[in-house]
Parts: sequence; C-alpha cells; structure tokens
Amino acid sequence: MPAICLYFQIHQPYRLSVYDFTRIGEDAEYFADDFNRTIMRQMASEVYNPANRILLDMMKKYGEEFRVCFSISGLAWEQMRVAAPELIDSFREMNDLGGVEWVGETYNHSLASLYARSEFERQVMAHKQLMEQELGAVCTTFRNTEMLYANDLVSDLVRMGFRSVLVPFPESFTSSGKSPDHIYRSPVSNRLSCITQNNRLSAELGRFFYEPAHSHYPLKAVKFVQWLDELDANGAEVVSVYLDYGVVSSRAGHREQLPSFLKNLVRVATAHGHLFRTPAQLLGGATPVGDKYDVPAPITWAYGDHSLDAFTGNDLQQEAINRLYELEDAVLAKGDASLLRAWSRLQSSDHFYYMTQRFEERGEVNRYSPYESALEAYNNFLNVLTDLELRVRRG
Repeated sequence: MPAICLYFQIHQPYRLSVYDFTRIGEDAEYFADDFNRTIMRQMASEVYNPANRILLDMMKKYGEEFRVCFSISGLAWEQMRVAAPELIDSFREMNDLGGVEWVGETYNHSLASLYARSEFERQVMAHKQLMEQELGAVCTTFRNTEMLYANDLVSDLVRMGFRSVLVPFPESFTSSGKSPDHIYRSPVSNRLSCITQNNRLSAELGRFFYEPAHSHYPLKAVKFVQWLDELDANGAEVVSVYLDYGVVSSRAGHREQLPSFLKNLVRVATAHGHLFRTPAQLLGGATPVGDKYDVPAPITWAYGDHSLDAFTGNDLQQEAINRLYELEDAVLAKGDASLLRAWSRLQSSDHFYYMTQRFEERGEVNRYSPYESALEAYNNFLNVLTDLELRVRRG
C-alpha cells in the first residue's frame, strides 16, 4: 500500500502600514504591527490551535502509524512568539511525540532563489538554525517558497545538507508517462530525492473541499481511501498531499468539516494499510525510480499552470522585485540591523502577490490582499521601498 506524505505549510508575512508618499524620508514605521498581531492571534485561535489539537490527538492515538511534516517560515515563527506563544508550545509537544518532521525553507518566504542566490542561502541557513534552536530539529528536507524549483537549485541544496525536496508535479510529466506517486532523483545529483505532489488529491482537500458545486462534495474519507487503493493497484509507492495549514479549519460555518474528515481519513486509511510517513521515513522505504525529475526552468505549485505569473508576471511586480534585490549589497555593507530586518521582511512573496492583476482582469477580488487593487499594493510598497533606499544609501 502506498504511504501518505501529509505536508502542511504555515506562513504569515509582516503586512505593511498605510505608507503614503508624504512619509518618505520622515519615518521608518513600515509595518502594521498591531494589525499583524491581530491577524496572528485570530489565525491561532480560529485555525492553527484547533488544528494542532486534532493532530496531537491523532499522534497520541495512532503512534507510529501517523506522522506529518511541516514548514513554518521564520517570519511566522517570530509572530507566534509575540502573539501566540501557546501555538509554539503545541508544536513543541508534537515534536516531543516524534510525530512531525520539520521541513526547511527560506526564513522570509522569499523569491531569493530567483534573484539573489547568496541571500537565498543566508535565509535557508537562518531557517535551519531557527528550527535547531527552537525544536532541536535538523532539517534534511527542503521546500522552497511556493514550492519554487528548478534543476539549478540542486547543487546548493545538497551543499546545505538537504537529502530531499518537496516539489510540484507539472502536467507535462503526466503526458510523458511519469506518475507523481513515486520518488525521483534529480539529473544534477543522485544525493537529492524529489518527492512530488499529487495534484489531484491535494486539490481535493486544498481547493475543492468546501465547494458545493464540486462533483465529490461533500468528500468522504471512504472515497478518498478508495482513490488511494486504486493508486496502489497502479503501482504507487507514496501519495504526497501538500496543503496550506490554514485550510484545515478556516472556512467560516464549516470549521469542523475538514477536521472531521481528517480524523476519519486516518482511521480508514490505516485500516486499509496506508501509513502516514514523513519524507525522511520515505527515503528509508522507497527506492527512487529510474526516471529523473528534470526541470530546466522554474516552476511552482500554483494550481493549473505551475507558473510564477502570480508573483512576477507584470511590470509592477518586476520593478518592485528588481529594485528590492538591487539593494542587497548596500544593505549588507551598511551593517544596520534595523535596515537589514526591514529589507528582509519586504522580500516575502506575499507583497508581490498583492500586485498581481489576474484577479482584476477576471473581475474578481484578490481575497488574500489587504489592498483594493494591484496598483494600490504597488504604490504602497514602492513608497516604503523608496524610503528604505534613502536610508540605506544615506552616508
């Protein structure tokens, strides 16, 4: 029976204050501290803490049959310390139970791997250090921001001590006869295993679960396990379901729907012989197939096209990103901790996602953005960035 690799992501950015052009050169209060604390407290109370209680209960009940993996950005961890320390306590309890593998990522949930490889390495190592200091965990599995991946990352990841990486599974691989339900090697190095997302089953829980119009709504655990059994018949070794942790109990009016499903899923799946395994456990039990996971150009886990367009697809985003990373050498040379911290926080991919115009082009609202439009997000970010540029380059 194929093992199930259940991965959860947690990230919260430092959202910006309303920073109009009259403030440039006057103050450096870039971040909406009170608002950010409120958001973290709300997410902890309504989503993260209830979900953690469910996972802890299942870890205690099923023991070695139920294991999961998490990545938590450094920015999210910082905000938990201030606004939701009880959440950190519950993660430490999971850790003490041995029920979780901690996955490495960029500290700032950034796109640095595309624009500043030395900064990317600094952030990855800072995140590894954070996980070791806070949880005693040595991260050997990596997951890049938005699951961003290309072959040119492999050598750096191996050098930084990673043995596996969580990666998307583009549809072009299916058409070439590959299956997401195996472990692959990179063509660059046999020392890094690529664990690919099962797009269909991830979407059933992360995208369609709360949609009444979806053909499988309401999804039952028995149906999900039936799909797992069918994959077993087709030779699957591992089924990797990758989710944003916020989906577990974040839908108003339906907070018990997915948690209840997960409880039933673990019960039914283990009864059918499907065990929940971490990436490190998978490497000890599954042999990578002969085909290589060959990705010459960057892809992400973005639903449908796996592209970067939501973050880098328009001129507003490109200008903001390029100007931000052009500051790298000057910021580091300045040696000012407060400027470095501000520059680092501005790298969160969220700020560029707020600038995507794809929602407006479809007559929709970007429900993840605190701004009314992409242009408003861009203008506010550029005002902050302009002030930061002045402070960095001031003699």
